[in-house]
Amino acid sequence: MKFIMLALQVSRFYCLFKNTSLAGKYWLLSLLICFFSFSGIAQISVVFPVSRAVIQRNNANQASLNIVGRINVAADRIEARLVPRPEQARVDTILATNWQIVQENPTNLFSGSIAVKGGWYNLEIKAIKNGIIVGSPTVVERVGIGEVFTFVGHSNAQGGAYGQTGPDATDDRVSCIAVGQEPSCNGSFPFYQPATSSDSLWCKYLQTADAQYLPVLKFSKVSIASGIAPFSSRPWFWSIVGDSLTHKLNVPIMLYGAAFGGTKSEHWFKSAKGIPFEHGFIKSSIGMPYINLKNILQLYVPLTGIRAVLCLHGVNERNDLQTTIQAWMEGYIEQSRTDAKIPNLAWMIALDSYLLDHGQNPAPYPIRDAPRNAQASVRVQSNNFAGPDLDVISDNGNGIGGSERPDGLHFGNQGLVSAANLWINAINVQSFLGVSSPKLSQSFHIQSSQSGNWEKANSWDCNCFPQNYHSMTINAGDSIQVDAIKVKPINFILKGTLNFTNQGVLSF
Repeated sequence: MKFIMLALQVSRFYCLFKNTSLAGKYWLLSLLICFFSFSGIAQISVVFPVSRAVIQRNNANQASLNIVGRINVAADRIEARLVPRPEQARVDTILATNWQIVQENPTNLFSGSIAVKGGWYNLEIKAIKNGIIVGSPTVVERVGIGEVFTFVGHSNAQGGAYGQTGPDATDDRVSCIAVGQEPSCNGSFPFYQPATSSDSLWCKYLQTADAQYLPVLKFSKVSIASGIAPFSSRPWFWSIVGDSLTHKLNVPIMLYGAAFGGTKSEHWFKSAKGIPFEHGFIKSSIGMPYINLKNILQLYVPLTGIRAVLCLHGVNERNDLQTTIQAWMEGYIEQSRTDAKIPNLAWMIALDSYLLDHGQNPAPYPIRDAPRNAQASVRVQSNNFAGPDLDVISDNGNGIGGSERPDGLHFGNQGLVSAANLWINAINVQSFLGVSSPKLSQSFHIQSSQSGNWEKANSWDCNCFPQNYHSMTINAGDSIQVDAIKVKPINFILKGTLNFTNQGVLSF
């Protein structure tokens, strides 16, 4: 039987070998050698999910969990189940699932999904042959089904005033994709000098906004050390939001950070629409700041799904007209739904315009009203929701130790707690969680939608950047180019054309 399995795999490689370019043939032969090397190890190897991954649930508290991996023992089927972890609050309300079939008659790889409910679990996977477990069963610890959010906005969304970081998450179920603390990037800020060989991958991302430099399966508990991909280097008040929501909702929370300090709605609108602008530390030529959100929507959201974008803008556009601010907001919200191909992508929008003047008084309402009125108008539109009124957080003049806004603008330690509680109260209501339409995780079986570059989301029907957990098909008539990168799908079917340039590599 093992010989037959190997012969089938060789046949698949031969079909790919026969239909690819000369440069590709060399790499395919290398892959065949790698396959035979793997075949001597009896095991189940799981590619996805990985530890601390959190998948968006639907409004009925259910989701399909995609499972992808490799096996080199003959099996009739792969089965999996989820078992609640001890950290799960109110564990008696979340039960282990039954064993479910992931895939029948797997060869050297398997891919499928199981039905699950919200919770924090260990994933158990086993192979069955003639009713008996074969090989070594595998456990992936800390797999979550819960709520996924990304946040956008200015410095009070991104964080960093007075050297504050915000606290580590205390609950084990608050996750992110880790990028680390703010890097030096060849000793320069704000990171826009040309990348050097000594720069980290995150530095290269900050310099180029190219999603290939972002981590994908590097899930982590939110902490001061983790950062929050793709653009936040500190937990700020979002760790507090995550801690509270895990307890209130009894499910894990996943966070993505797209906020960019010093920005205003104008910058987000223009960068979303490809309109150049000049700024002291925002590089519009690479799509900043909006590109961070676009990368989340095309790199991470297809993997995990998402509940909503949480928006905190306003104070930096206090001198602009209400109609102008509203047009900016409507523009980048519309563009996000287009780029994500999610027409009903939910946005939750805060009211925000607070800034203390030099006379130690909040700015007069005629100035504050323009952004607030624009925000109020936008958040009643379809698929938008009312966030917190953050202007109730004020500066009482007691400085860093005693004020919620020590400089009249940015949140201090007490302000972080107040802001977190206001966001928690806005999110944890039935009028939001029961009405908004979450985007769920997509199938890992994807195919080309047109000719183009492997790295471009619009080349694929998933509107995503292909990763090593995807099973890929290049359709007849489509020509896909692998340019100067190493691509590594879990499975590959070639009906069209695959070309390699600049030492592009295909491997498994």
